[in-house]
Amino acid sequence: MAFLPRFSRSNFCRPHFLRFLQSSTLNFHTRAPSHHEYVNHQKGRSLLPWLSSLPIAVAVALSAGAYALNLEKTHSLCEPDRGHSLGGKGSTELVVQGYHKDVPLELINELRTICNGNISLDYDERFLHGTPQNSFHKAVNFPDVIVYPSSEVEVSKIVRACNKHKVPIVPYGGATSIEGHTLSPHGGVCIDMSTMKRVKSLHVEDMDVVVEPGIGWMELNEYLKPYGLFFPLDPGPGATIGGMCATRCSGSLAVRYGTMRDNVINLQVVLADGDIVRTASRARKSAAGYDLTRLMIGSEGTLGVITEVTLRLQKLPEHSVVAMCNFKTIKDAADVSIATMHSGIQVSRVELLDEVQIRAINIANEKNLPEVPTLLFEFIGTEAYTREQTLLVEKIVREHDGTNFVFVETPEAKTELWKIRKEALWACFAMAPDYEAMITDVCVPLSRLAECISKTKALLDASSLLCAVVAHAGDGNIHVIIMFDPNQEDHRKEAESLNHFMVHTALEIEGITSMLDQRERERERERERSDSTTIVLLLRRTDDD
Repeated sequence: MAFLPRFSRSNFCRPHFLRFLQSSTLNFHTRAPSHHEYVNHQKGRSLLPWLSSLPIAVAVALSAGAYALNLEKTHSLCEPDRGHSLGGKGSTELVVQGYHKDVPLELINELRTICNGNISLDYDERFLHGTPQNSFHKAVNFPDVIVYPSSEVEVSKIVRACNKHKVPIVPYGGATSIEGHTLSPHGGVCIDMSTMKRVKSLHVEDMDVVVEPGIGWMELNEYLKPYGLFFPLDPGPGATIGGMCATRCSGSLAVRYGTMRDNVINLQVVLADGDIVRTASRARKSAAGYDLTRLMIGSEGTLGVITEVTLRLQKLPEHSVVAMCNFKTIKDAADVSIATMHSGIQVSRVELLDEVQIRAINIANEKNLPEVPTLLFEFIGTEAYTREQTLLVEKIVREHDGTNFVFVETPEAKTELWKIRKEALWACFAMAPDYEAMITDVCVPLSRLAECISKTKALLDASSLLCAVVAHAGDGNIHVIIMFDPNQEDHRKEAESLNHFMVHTALEIEGITSMLDQRERERERERERSDSTTIVLLLRRTDDD
């Protein structure tokens, strides 16, 4: 996402940016969901002082977080039960209470004209857009109206109209997030980007492509395949490019190709006041001004609405090999992943699954895999190179008492092995169909991966809940899928306790997490207030110069 033109030696007007920082009154009630907690309104005080003065009372998010407006404090009429208790991102209670302001009929008529009638007031459709699928996160409110723009110009007009009427907006992507990104805590207008899915231009010689935000990464790769190119990031099936930008997604290939911020060349966005800007040119590198593209990647909807993305592409690999092996303990598996990375072998994927996850896969897919900690590898390159790398990793596996090392090279066999990893969450739901899943998300330095997993696994094994470990072991990213019955208070408290333990284990060893507890949220806010004040002072000094 983005919110201003290029700085410095590019066509950026600094007073415009300062106006963006200093004008009007907008209270920041909620966080960018993947990195900060949703928070309640606290006596009118802004979460970030320098953001409390944005020029528009609007909530924006692309499959992501939301701005909360200084609206009339009227409880939502969307849901009649107002007796809910409130929690945070790591809580099983409501994420945000939210306040609701009725959408004026005048605005609805304007939106209908702007979108040529492509809007919806249907209750079921609005409820679906405000209720994340396969996620325990909840909010009191959901959107009052859904709009389906077909162009960037329509998005700009929608934002301007909502600004005029002081109604919040929440853009909506593929809705594959499991962390509550598509919640509409303050109701308002939901901008569904699904109709903006064109490939605008493909530059084969430059190995880049310009797309609209509603196109899915799988759909894009089907389009690119005849050209011998592909986009390397692979989050959940159904994820769209806009949402992937907003959440700075990664996936199993990030160990080789990096995350979303490494694969986006520039963005075109609609600002909070409806202006349309581009964050950079199509050149691969630049030392001119601030790197606004990287700033907006991962901003989770808090800085603008993405309407166009230029992506860096890769050549389809000539050959690939997928390997799988087993271990007695999860620490042994983690040690092998670390040793592999230290060896200099250029793996494209290293995924770890514990014995609980393998058991869930066996149950869901009627397989008979050994129910022990398992590693999955992928090697790409020439046929000779990939086989050489496979043999080197096999040697490392044997040195760490690994067993059952197998590898496959046919497309069908490779797809079948990766299906094990891609369907991990759905396998857990098959194992506990009446439960909800709390997904933890921590990332630690690679050298501390085995330590973090070992500590976590000891606690998970002692828990009464069903808990499966899945990790992007090549870059230290660990997920625990905690299955719990939302109707049982002891289940909810146990799930929150396990999440709390993982959060603090990661933070103690210099890691990071998107699931902060209340005390850590307070410390995070203080750091943000301090950092934001420094940024504003720097920009004011620059403007004076």
